[in-house]
Amino acid sequence: MTMQVDSMEQHQPSGARRAVLIATSFYKAEGLVRPLIESLIGASDDLRNCNARVAFFNDSPGYAPLQSALADQLACIGKAFPWSLTENPDNLGFVRTMNLAVAEANVNGQDLLLLNSDTRLEPGALPEMVRIAAGDFMVGFVNPRSNNATIATLPIHDRAAVSDEQAYLAAARNFANLLPPISFIPTAVGFCMLIRWHILAEFGGFDEIYGAGYNEENDLVMRAARCGYRAVFANRAFVWHEGEASFSTAPTNRDHLEPKNRAILDARYPYYGHYTGAFYDSPERLAERLVAQLVPDQDGRLDFAFDFSSFRADFNGTFQAGRQLLRVADDVWGTRFRTFVICAEDVYNFHNYAELGIERSDPHSGRAFAVVLRIGQPYDWNAIERLAASGAIVGLYMLDTISIDCPQLHSPALEHLWQFALDQSDFVATQSLHTQQQLGAKFRLPPHAEQIMARHSLDLRDYELPQDSEEAAHTSSRILVVGNHFPHKYVAVTANALAASFPGRDILVLGLEAKEDATGPDDLLVAPNLRAHASGILAQSEIDSFYRSAGIIVFPSHAEGFGFPVLTALAARKPIFLRRIPVFLELWEAFGQTPNMHFYDTTAELITLLEDAHAWVGEDLQSPKNAGAIGSAETIIAGIDRALQRASFRRIAARLRAVQTAGLIGSQSRPPAAWEPPPEAAARMLGERVERVAKRLLKSPAIFKTARIAARLARRLKR
Repeated sequence: MTMQVDSMEQHQPSGARRAVLIATSFYKAEGLVRPLIESLIGASDDLRNCNARVAFFNDSPGYAPLQSALADQLACIGKAFPWSLTENPDNLGFVRTMNLAVAEANVNGQDLLLLNSDTRLEPGALPEMVRIAAGDFMVGFVNPRSNNATIATLPIHDRAAVSDEQAYLAAARNFANLLPPISFIPTAVGFCMLIRWHILAEFGGFDEIYGAGYNEENDLVMRAARCGYRAVFANRAFVWHEGEASFSTAPTNRDHLEPKNRAILDARYPYYGHYTGAFYDSPERLAERLVAQLVPDQDGRLDFAFDFSSFRADFNGTFQAGRQLLRVADDVWGTRFRTFVICAEDVYNFHNYAELGIERSDPHSGRAFAVVLRIGQPYDWNAIERLAASGAIVGLYMLDTISIDCPQLHSPALEHLWQFALDQSDFVATQSLHTQQQLGAKFRLPPHAEQIMARHSLDLRDYELPQDSEEAAHTSSRILVVGNHFPHKYVAVTANALAASFPGRDILVLGLEAKEDATGPDDLLVAPNLRAHASGILAQSEIDSFYRSAGIIVFPSHAEGFGFPVLTALAARKPIFLRRIPVFLELWEAFGQTPNMHFYDTTAELITLLEDAHAWVGEDLQSPKNAGAIGSAETIIAGIDRALQRASFRRIAARLRAVQTAGLIGSQSRPPAAWEPPPEAAARMLGERVERVAKRLLKSPAIFKTARIAARLARRLKR
């Protein structure tokens, strides 16, 4: 027998949905009584509007402290809501006690809300759970979100102070507004679980084989799930949960109960582990983690990351562009964002990002940010996967399209990769109007992506070279040819022609080494008046010295996205000779058509121009107003702000699903190929297997770092 005490007041508002029985069981732990009942009183309007009654169970009969606490707090309820108290004659345990509530709800045609004794029901939670349940007949179980309830926990611990409950609740409300009202989940958590009446009526209550508890709710959910009934989150309902406190005084603890009961569950439902495990890798679950980054921290700031994961420990224009933005990031948006740089440790040290006060995040750390901006085009699938997984808002700074324009660099796969990356971006930045036009002509720029044209700094002070008093004075006849080994830079052809045409002039080449056995058009010949240095491995001081020692500078590239050598030459007060291409003409216009930028169309024309002496013209070349790195950063952040305003859970989840789908297809299939001879077929199959194994191994940060160091060492030895 059980002893039951009912409150006298009953509330049956007309027009309500199916009535709700709220059941909670206490076992000792008298300190939990007051917080729970006070929260129920605080939500009393919700309870009355939902036609709810609360059934309290005392499962520790004869335990005076709990009896006293219940008596004190029940006296405070008054007419706030109807309630009953049942004192079990013996300790029945959680499962058997809750089955008493299941039987009562079943008989009375009520939905059942199980509420752990260590919870606090927040106002609005119950009506939202009831609303979500009523919206779909196939929804059998509804969980609210919580601070501490396994899969129902909101992923905002790193964005709000957990020790401060009010701050956490404020962050939880902000976060919930970014989520859809409902999320489908594999199972429900028993801390606060609404079970529909028709589920109880058809499938019964908890199997008492689970004894004192743990996994009994999973068993019931799986029993109903076989017939298609689903468990869901009511994302905008919140219930505070202390966690484990309900069972803290139980005679048998979790460490003993959970493994034993999980074995029973797995034997009955062998697919349970796979079914629930897949949930953690689902786009929707991963999207929640990213959406949480859109909740400001206690200082009102979001986390912003520059993705330099493809940067190397050497020098080029891309790395220069990245550093420019890092240098001014804190000045431009430090009050609104905490800035990070995603890069390898050796890259961070080589470029000395620490002196800029920017914290490093390892590319393989799995850390998430509100905004991630990748500097440079993506050239491998891992870069896209990492970008999608690390930012709620993601964007690309596309520097040029040369890799798909030159046949020796082009591949259909790269075009597909870039189009996919653009489709998934929330914003796309370019460094010149020319690059923006080239990108738009060759790719479909999605309408949802914010388009940003942000030139790098045009402030010549950002490119000034440090003076070296011990350096010998330059010879005005020395010609510095700047570029790299790629054919479109046209360094070899230009330098060879200059060395032959001006045997009495010193030709200094930055970006390419001469070859004794030169045979191709892109090989730099050995000549007595020519000195050459490969790019990437020189110290910045050496590069600066080359600029200072030159009389004129030649930048012969056929295709550029911006042109940093132009700015360095002008800052060094050196006349620069350039091919007449749109991006250089943009810079010329920006600097008021300066006479120190000389244009030519062909190499033959360049040689003719250089037959005459050329010196720096004018003393005061003025930088364009508001065209420094700060202006560039402000342009970028304005576009990002517009993208942030359009941020949505569904868009983030859709991006993650697209990346997962593309990755899955790419790993399991390949396009039909023509017949291959057996040796080629065997080699291809072996290569594919080695690639799969290598990808798995390189996901380990330690192995990746070791392989990266080995590759760099091999490259330097080769040079």
